[in-house]
Amino acid sequence: MEIQLLHERFLECHYVSIDSRSCQPGSIFFSLQGSTDGNQFAADALANGAAYAVVSHQKWVLDDRYILVDDCLQALQMLAQRHRRYLGIPVLALTGSNGKTTTKELIARVLATTFRVYATPGNYNNHIGVPLTLLGIPEGTELVIVEMGANAQGEIADLCALAEPQYGLITNIGKAHLDGFGGEEGVKIGKSELYRYIKAHDGLIFFNRDEVHLADLVGNYQSVVVYSAEALKADMHYVLDREDPQIQLHYRSGPNRIVGVRSWLYGLHNFKNIIAAITIGRYLGVPDSLICSAVAGYIPDNNRSQLIFSRTNTWIMDAYNANPSSMVMALRSLSRNEGQERIAILGDMYELGADSQKEHQAIIDLLITMETVEPVLVGASFGETNHPDHWPVLTSAQDLAFWLDQRNPSNMTILVKGSRGMTLEKGVEGWINDNGTGPA
Repeated sequence: MEIQLLHERFLECHYVSIDSRSCQPGSIFFSLQGSTDGNQFAADALANGAAYAVVSHQKWVLDDRYILVDDCLQALQMLAQRHRRYLGIPVLALTGSNGKTTTKELIARVLATTFRVYATPGNYNNHIGVPLTLLGIPEGTELVIVEMGANAQGEIADLCALAEPQYGLITNIGKAHLDGFGGEEGVKIGKSELYRYIKAHDGLIFFNRDEVHLADLVGNYQSVVVYSAEALKADMHYVLDREDPQIQLHYRSGPNRIVGVRSWLYGLHNFKNIIAAITIGRYLGVPDSLICSAVAGYIPDNNRSQLIFSRTNTWIMDAYNANPSSMVMALRSLSRNEGQERIAILGDMYELGADSQKEHQAIIDLLITMETVEPVLVGASFGETNHPDHWPVLTSAQDLAFWLDQRNPSNMTILVKGSRGMTLEKGVEGWINDNGTGPA
């Protein structure tokens, strides 16, 4: 079927689904290929309320509710691109090695005070998630924020071709997904694909001058809004007043006006995420008072930079994911913490390929210099490092729960950080949810 006709069907239905078990009534189901052949679930999708089912083989076409295409994923992506052009509204795209989702959430909250905004739900930021984001834009939306993730070179370029952004932001470039990108230089090339798209289409770049790897990528491009905590020559300058336990900052808004901003976020890395959101809000005309209330009202969840005050300890839950760059930033923020003793519970970092041993050892070497931080290592990769013999080395979240019961920490600040697959939150959930009654 031609994409124009598929788009006409979509405009009738308004919804797409990739899960036959939870189809919106009247939606279009796409039979994507995964570990199983998605075509075999097309009939189930129709039985569960879908109006149409997109399939990729003639044998699955049973009546006129089945739409035959060559490739279901390609059809989903082409439909998303066509719908984005049909809407014709501004798109802001952001990517980076760390902080994408937190920054996206902050930007969305700031801009939503003034505009009708739609942003990538959760972390729908890949070759399937971005099309679903574009096809989920509600009627009346004035601006779309699209988060873009990637594991290899070329993926950001493909997502830009779908979303066609006018605005672009790279949070930072660090050591993430080194295996897929082919090392640090590969990460730089891959993430910079967003800048290259923006430049080729005369868009606008939001540029944090304090991120050293970004300056070369911006080059002499002129349509740039520069923000910084260090460079006074930036278009927008910010001052960090406090990062422990929560970030406070200020900026100058006009000759005689200083604006103070408070947040629920912790750590210097989140200061950078906050000022990115403030910069975009200021550029697009959001009043200072609304910027302040939006930032102050954002309370992170889902183990992303959550600051949790339990009865016995202060917890920094940052266990949604980890890579060498984000691990270093989190540890440096922890080491600057004042007033309490500190524990760093660190889980293995995944997707580092041949650099895994080197990068895990680099974290150990950094920890050795932090005399005020008590390390707890979890996972096989950290276990294989050259670390002091007296440091606890655990194998799983279950072992971590047992260790905490034995250690019984009190009046401490405890960082919990590791890759998603380590599920460290399972080892500490009884402690962070004690609600004044002690560990579960």
